[in-house]
Amino acid sequence: MENKGVIKFSVVIPTYNGAATISASIRSALEQSYLPYEIIVVDDASTDDTRAVVGAFGDAVRYVQLISNNGPSVARNKGMELATGDYISFLDHDDIWHKDKLALMNSILEARPDIEFLYHPFTLEDIHSVKLPESGTVYKYPFIKLLARNVIGTPCVTMKRSIALRFEPSMRYTEDYDLWLRIGYKHRLHFVEIPLTQVGRPVLSQGGQSGNRWKMRRGEMRAYRRLTKLNKLFLLLLPVLLLGSLLKHVAKLASR
Repeated sequence: MENKGVIKFSVVIPTYNGAATISASIRSALEQSYLPYEIIVVDDASTDDTRAVVGAFGDAVRYVQLISNNGPSVARNKGMELATGDYISFLDHDDIWHKDKLALMNSILEARPDIEFLYHPFTLEDIHSVKLPESGTVYKYPFIKLLARNVIGTPCVTMKRSIALRFEPSMRYTEDYDLWLRIGYKHRLHFVEIPLTQVGRPVLSQGGQSGNRWKMRRGEMRAYRRLTKLNKLFLLLLPVLLLGSLLKHVAKLASR
C-alpha cells in the first residue's frame, strides 16, 4: 500500500465471531482514498468462519489468531503491539469508515503534528451520504468534560503509536473509557465534528460488549477508581464520580 503522503496509519481490527460483518469493515479500510499503511486483524479465538473470511483478502490484511478468548482489550493491545505505522486507527468488525476518513486524518495531522489523539463522532446513518469539507476544524476536548461521560467511540479514534498506554486486559466492559481517561489525563485530546464511522448497532443495544447496562456502569465506576493510581487527589473527587455514575444508571432505567 502506497500514498503520496508521509503519515503511515496502522488499522487495528479486533474480532470475535465476526464472519458475517468483517468483510465490509476490511473493505472500508482497503478502499480509503488515502490508503492505510497496514491492516491488522486480531481474532480473539473465534469459533465461526472469521479466519476464512479474512483469509480471502490475502496479503492485504495481516491476520493474527489468539489461542484463547480474552476480550477486546487483549485483542486490541496485540494489534497495537504489532503495529508499525506512525498512528493507530481503530476499527471494529461490525463498523465501516467513510472512504475519506484517513485522507482527512492525514490532512489534519500533517498540519498539526502536535496532535497525539484525534477522534470524531459516529453515525447510524449511511456513511456514504456524509459530505466531507475540504478541511475540518479541530477542537480540544477538556479532560474534565471526559470525566462526566464517555463521548469517544473506539472505531473513531486515531492516536500516535508512541503513546505507551494500553487497554486494561482485565476489563471487558468500558475498557475503552478507562484508556481514554488515562490518555486524557496525560495527553491532550482533540476532535473534529464530522461523523466518519458508521457503527453496526446503536450504543447499548443488545449484542456486543455494550449490551449489559449494569456491567457497563460497573466498568465505568472501576475506570474512575483506577484514576486514583495516576494521582491520589482523585480520591477527593471519587465519591462525586461514583455517585454521578449511579445516578446516570438510575436515570437510564427510569427512562426505559
